Amino acid sequence: MEKINSTLLQQLTQIRNQPCISLYMPTHRVHPESATDPILFKNLVKKIQLYITENKLTDYMSLLEPFEKLQNDYDFWNNNDCGLAIFSAKNETHIIRLPERVEEITCVANSFCVKPLFKFHAENKEYYLLALGQDDVRLYTGDKYHLEKLNIQGNVPTSMTEALGSELTDNHVHSTSAPTSHVHGYMEKSQEEDIDIERFFRSVDQALNSHFDFSHDKPLILAALAEHHTEFKAISKNQHLHEHHITINAEALNIKELLTKVKKVIETEHTENIRKLLDRQQIAAQQKLSSHEIRDVAYDVMDGKVEILFLENGRNLSGEIDLENRKVHLNENKDTDILNELAYLVFERGGQIILLDKDDMPYDTGAFTINRF
Repeated sequence: MEKINSTLLQQLTQIRNQPCISLYMPTHRVHPESATDPILFKNLVKKIQLYITENKLTDYMSLLEPFEKLQNDYDFWNNNDCGLAIFSAKNETHIIRLPERVEEITCVANSFCVKPLFKFHAENKEYYLLALGQDDVRLYTGDKYHLEKLNIQGNVPTSMTEALGSELTDNHVHSTSAPTSHVHGYMEKSQEEDIDIERFFRSVDQALNSHFDFSHDKPLILAALAEHHTEFKAISKNQHLHEHHITINAEALNIKELLTKVKKVIETEHTENIRKLLDRQQIAAQQKLSSHEIRDVAYDVMDGKVEILFLENGRNLSGEIDLENRKVHLNENKDTDILNELAYLVFERGGQIILLDKDDMPYDTGAFTINRF
């Protein structure tokens, strides 16, 4: 199965002006609900067949073969996620299991219906996750829906003992049994332990920065006890340490529990980014750098003005865009979605596509923009 990333979106949007079939449907992970998925799939395929037949689109008929092969593939239907997307064109088929539920969509057009994928792409984020404990250091890589433990043995110390070895103070080694009193002239036990923790965290930070490439697009999220967050951030030289962190005893969590915590961090960050973008759009509107009437949006897209295109999630505007004559044709009988076509054009020109739920849209036209000029 394929992951939803920029590479996949580029592959799908490069296929234009040729027969294309797209299908989206919700699926279920567990039995008995999953038993209904092949039935729904067959009904959607029949719907596509009927549309092709009624409109005499003979060039599309051969594209149904990948769908027909899947109808009775029991192994395929026994490994469902929350949703499914399938794209078929000449000599090209893409099958994508979706980590969240989607509405049913069938599209027979001259390009793929990729608009729903932009929501997954925008809301997802790759990252590293550092689960930091004094006796257990783990590093993961993942996104909103997946988490994978990395092998750091030999590159990054996995415990305080491994990091400091013989340099670990006697007080820290015997902290559980050390007496409460101390010898005059020596540092108190708590001071020595604080120094050990600082040296330990510094060793971990240096090793991570030496062996892994952190970036704005793939930052490091820290999961540790509350008192360790301040200490680690104070010594860290990592310029891409995420501003949001997970306050937890990371040593006590398994990978599934950690993923649940990370998902909340990513969702919080996405919500904050959307709020900032909507505030920015209001300023752009005052500066005549935003449009929301569909024809104005289309003209701005065709002129390459659009930096960010906001679309209403789940909404379609049937019709087509005539690039050659710079016209927008609304037509309820067309299976082509104008909003999908706008997403194609903006993505091709390096713009960003954000899908918002209806309640979050400041306009009722289905689209609005933030323009570059």
